[in-house]
Amino acid sequence: MSGFLQKNLALLANDQPEAARLIAEAEFPAEAVIETTRSGLPGLKTGKVRLCSTVDPQAEGRSLAARALPGAVAVFGFGLAYHLEPLAKRRPLVYEPDARLLKLALDARDFSELLPHIRLECDLSRLEGISGYSLLVHRPTARLHPAELEGFKRRLEAGPQIGVRPEEPRVLVVPPILGGTLAAAYWSAEALSHLGCRVETLPIEKLAPLYDLVRKSSLDLNRLDQVREPMIRFLSELTLMKAEEFQPHMVLALAQAPLQRRTVTQLRGLGATTVFWFVEDFRLMTYFREVASAYDHFFHIQGEEITQELDRLGVNHSYLPVAAHPPCHRPLDLSPEDRDLYGAKVGFMGAGYPNRCRIFGELVENGFDLKLWGVDWPEDGPLGRCLARENRYLESHEVVKIYNACRIVLNLHSSPREEQRMGGADFVNPRTLEVPCCGGFQLVDHVPALDSMLKPGKEVQVFTSKQDLLDKVRHYLAYPDQRAAIARAGRLKVLNQHTYYHRMETMLNLCLGAAAESKTPKDQKIFASAREGACDQAAGILMQSLMPATA
Repeated sequence: MSGFLQKNLALLANDQPEAARLIAEAEFPAEAVIETTRSGLPGLKTGKVRLCSTVDPQAEGRSLAARALPGAVAVFGFGLAYHLEPLAKRRPLVYEPDARLLKLALDARDFSELLPHIRLECDLSRLEGISGYSLLVHRPTARLHPAELEGFKRRLEAGPQIGVRPEEPRVLVVPPILGGTLAAAYWSAEALSHLGCRVETLPIEKLAPLYDLVRKSSLDLNRLDQVREPMIRFLSELTLMKAEEFQPHMVLALAQAPLQRRTVTQLRGLGATTVFWFVEDFRLMTYFREVASAYDHFFHIQGEEITQELDRLGVNHSYLPVAAHPPCHRPLDLSPEDRDLYGAKVGFMGAGYPNRCRIFGELVENGFDLKLWGVDWPEDGPLGRCLARENRYLESHEVVKIYNACRIVLNLHSSPREEQRMGGADFVNPRTLEVPCCGGFQLVDHVPALDSMLKPGKEVQVFTSKQDLLDKVRHYLAYPDQRAAIARAGRLKVLNQHTYYHRMETMLNLCLGAAAESKTPKDQKIFASAREGACDQAAGILMQSLMPATA
């Protein structure tokens, strides 16, 4: 190391202590090196990307700086600052998304003549009130951080002007090809339609059999990508074509929708507000980092960790939890055959995540009576004997039958980590709201976000340990009236606050503005009492109140 780091950090700390602190706390990047250029000046390389010319980086820097427009300028990328030094008198705003590279750069050169004249940031969440700056992009940094560049551009744009939404908003819904969020896309579309929108949903799932051939192939990943990428390009162009015809006010993409970043930009160019609802665990589905900043609005279902990451990326984001859809999730009058096929004293429907396999396996080995449906469960051993049928995805109507037929529906939030403790998730899964909407009774691990949705002990029952679970299973199997009372209260709460109609109304308000006359029961309670039959009556009132007004 050259030894300029402490001098540069001390100088930076005089006016920008937070930036100095973040850089000081960063690690030096193992993959980056300082090299000597032909002109004898330092150069910087990380991986296969060089951040400045290997011949004359000062000449290259002057050439880039000359492209800056008059007035206030915001620069994306610090590099080794050869492009910043000619701009010093203009006091540019500089955003470098990689504090590690910035630390190496500050060690490589003496910036005592530059740092007092620039505002340097490596945390995008701290960049507020910067609309109106012209943008100058350091291309090597853009190659390394395309998502961060998109977020930086958004911060430089004037915020969206939200007024009264159009009388009949046109909404284009883009579902995934397959997976758990496919149904959520269609429930969202149906809710939007009942809220007075004119909705088109692309039938992308028609390609699922072809996509499945690729997904299940044993060939190497590079070969599969050669097949998958043209398919994604085709679906992206198909979406753009449909948008050109339909001219939507809003494009809503659900998690894993097959849209390229450039397509989202093109959709915005057509005048559409672009929206992404990420109804997945960000720790498992890390692709959100590449797509989030491309959208005007990004909705998620989790807490502080993803909020910090989205702030860092400069994403306009909001919390929008999952919901239930009353036309699908409802009480059923099941036949004896269906009760036998889909029922159990205690049942669980879902995927066999590592934490579930561990906890359920330990319970079953000690005599716990459990029936399992879903995918990814061991087909032998204790849990294999609990399978109601072979591992497979169930259709929504089958899932609803399980929620209706089981005396107790068990609900344990998923985790890829086998050691995950009960209640350790930072989200509420769809099952938590779908079960009570069906009129079912559930025992769910007590995750922190649950309390703001359903009242434990009154509208849902929770467990905090294996022993607590065992005790409550024994208790509620013995007291069906208590199960029924909690199930009724939970259904009332879900119908009143946690349906797709409520979620889509929230989305429309944030993305297109408030309706001239709201069609949702926002300020008044639908439910005056919890008398017998009130749930079904309330559901009917809810459906009526959400229908578009007729002339």
